Amino acid sequence: MPFTYNEQRHYVILADKRAMRFTLEVLDPKTLDLFTASEGALKQFGATKLVEKYAATNRAAPDGFLTVFHTPKTSTRYVCQAKRQINSQILPSVIAQLKDAASKNGMKPMLLTEYVNPNLSETLRSQEVAYIDQVGNARLIDPPLFIWLQGFKPLAQPNRTSRAFHPTGLRLIALLLAKPEAINWPYRKLAEQAGLSLGSTARILSDLRSLGFINLAGLNENALIQRCRLFEHWEFGYLSRLRPTLKPQTFRQATTASIDELLALIPLSMREDVLLGGELAASVATGYLRPQSAVLHLRPHRPIFPLLRDLRLVPDPHGNVTLIEQIGGAATWQWEGIKEANLIHPLLVHAELLQGQADDRLRETASLIFDKWLKPVLNDGV
Repeated sequence: MPFTYNEQRHYVILADKRAMRFTLEVLDPKTLDLFTASEGALKQFGATKLVEKYAATNRAAPDGFLTVFHTPKTSTRYVCQAKRQINSQILPSVIAQLKDAASKNGMKPMLLTEYVNPNLSETLRSQEVAYIDQVGNARLIDPPLFIWLQGFKPLAQPNRTSRAFHPTGLRLIALLLAKPEAINWPYRKLAEQAGLSLGSTARILSDLRSLGFINLAGLNENALIQRCRLFEHWEFGYLSRLRPTLKPQTFRQATTASIDELLALIPLSMREDVLLGGELAASVATGYLRPQSAVLHLRPHRPIFPLLRDLRLVPDPHGNVTLIEQIGGAATWQWEGIKEANLIHPLLVHAELLQGQADDRLRETASLIFDKWLKPVLNDGV
């Protein structure tokens, strides 16, 4: 049965809400928060899915696409441009770019932005450009789907972009996924363990709340929700944006020692400063993988020369041993329950196994780690 809401100029008509599905594809990672907000807005009208398909930067490429499925066999495609703030001066050029992109792709045009006021809404309507903003206003005319919601206002005029999926935000997200109870830690403790400032911590938490990943669970109590979805966003962001900031350095072994012997060679004076990751950590944890490489996560600002000397490592861009800085406090990232070695948290081991061109053996091991150690925690989120 159609669902209709009609009050002044606000209305929604759905021929069959149960049949409606929406798929958003993000091509530009810098616009992920706007696509995430749009996905949240569309959830009330049907099932949604957000897919990240990042590729080499192309300034002429659209920011992504929206596919509206009316039935299993019928759909409409929109080409999407995400512009954080728009006004009457720049809107004509934005519309021209959108229509050009829509024409080239054989699709309809759609604008994703932070806020569309009534005047801008009227202009977009007259130009037959669909839109969704972060506040809840939307216009999507795609028979039998009719959505036109206007009148929602931002609590404050948007003046900044989300940092949730920037490197600093990814540090905090990693902490929250590794220890979901941390969502109720004092801000100072969160900042210390994630290696962030208090100001950045507060701002990132606010952004995560606005994106729908933090919910109020009770009096002065928060809950981290949609954890599986947040994990998917985080893992891609860790490999593409956060990891390069952790100063990874690649080495090879100057001896014939096997990769399994690295752990025993770590000098006693550095045992508390190094957490084992990558294939070697996965091998120790699962007993399934025969490791060919290792990642050593070091506390920041520790001298590495004693480690290089005792492990007999020499620089090599194609080497199989990577040294990389830890994220924040070491105790937070230790893999609990594995007594054989100081292993980095399975969250990071899983991501490292899938870095680059992962083969079947690495994907299978990553799947084992996810099912045994990550899935039980991530599935606790709504």
